[in-house]
Amino acid sequence: MNLSEEQKEEIRKRQSEISDLILLTRAVFNDDSLDGRTKEGRAVRQFLVQEKLDFSTTKKEKKEKIQFSEEQEEFIINHARDGGSAYDIAKILFPEVNISNLSKEVIDVAEYIRNTDISLLRDSETGLVKEYFAPKTRTKMVKKINLYCHEEINEEKMTREYMDNADSCIKFLGAPRFIQVINTYSAMDDRNLFEAEYIRSVWDKPDLTSDELNLYINVCMDYIHLKNISKAIDKLNRMFEECEDQRDMTVRLAELLKTKSEEYNQCEKRQEALIARLNGDRKERIKNKHKDNASIISLVKLFQNEEDRKRMVDIANKQNLLVLDEANNIESMGAWKARVLGISKNDAI
Repeated sequence: MNLSEEQKEEIRKRQSEISDLILLTRAVFNDDSLDGRTKEGRAVRQFLVQEKLDFSTTKKEKKEKIQFSEEQEEFIINHARDGGSAYDIAKILFPEVNISNLSKEVIDVAEYIRNTDISLLRDSETGLVKEYFAPKTRTKMVKKINLYCHEEINEEKMTREYMDNADSCIKFLGAPRFIQVINTYSAMDDRNLFEAEYIRSVWDKPDLTSDELNLYINVCMDYIHLKNISKAIDKLNRMFEECEDQRDMTVRLAELLKTKSEEYNQCEKRQEALIARLNGDRKERIKNKHKDNASIISLVKLFQNEEDRKRMVDIANKQNLLVLDEANNIESMGAWKARVLGISKNDAI
């Protein structure tokens, strides 16, 4: 894309007060949907580089991977063999750092365990070492749809409807919030379930709005939450059975079970309400769309009928003109020809 002279001059004027590439691009083109990845953003970046003008971006520099010492590597593997998680090991190795489940220290520890002996890595941390990337091609998207939705779509024989559904689903899975949420799950099982339920929910609904997509993400998050709550309830029940002779412990476990059961019910009700709302809103929108389409079809039919009537009238008028011309030709003939024929113009008409 080539910038106009006016746009170049606008960049020069605004660059001193707006250093951020995204904000500068939006100001020059007066479009808040643009960013540094769009053709406009790339054109502005190229011009700034050519003019040797300073600018900043929101892109974060990738941190270098932690290089563990031999003692740290031995410590990591020994604790992993004892059942320690990457999170617990990272907290011990880096006490000065405020460690979270998605901290770089935890991810690097998990990656080292995985590369050394993947069987030592906890199932709940298998997703730490693999960032999620949304499918970019129709082929990959169709494979996921067939896998999760039990469809049998043949890419070589796809209808236009299936093509639109697959292309829309690619966009849906590439949405920033979806990518952000799915990468927060440290367990691959949770991540795969989240992706599967999301695709099952949206793949055949290309008309979904951004707000509806966000609600479907919330629904899928509740699927994971319900699964984890159910898993916790099962664990508490087993503990309850093992501690039946310990009154204090059974009382505490009973309270925890009650709390978890209430949490499960609340989550289930919230999920049902979201699904009902989504189905209702979309059903109403489709209904209104059908009404609009029906109105348009009716107008087209009326227009066609009106056109037919006008065309028939026009044909009749032209036929009358031809008859009149012929009658005029007869009348212009000599008097003796008219007498022989014994007719007048009015008779001919």
